Amino acid sequence: MTRSEFEYEITPREHAGDWQVLAKLSTVRLGMTNREQVKSKEAIDSMQWFTVRIDKSEENCKKWVDDQWDNLVRMGIPYEVG
Repeated sequence: MTRSEFEYEITPREHAGDWQVLAKLSTVRLGMTNREQVKSKEAIDSMQWFTVRIDKSEENCKKWVDDQWDNLVRMGIPYEVG
């Protein structure tokens, strides 16, 4: 997965004056959907937007994304049964 394929946004929060990092992540990889149920086709892995970081500035959010890039991409890969 390349930087252009992984979906995330850095946006200002409306009322707080802070900035947030939103990322589209796998519910299985976050532990919200049971992996065994996906394997048995009782459930599906859905990709959902989550706030993963709130910080005081856009620059701090960008630095955090750069530092956590590998972890974010890993969590953003849909779980597939082989």
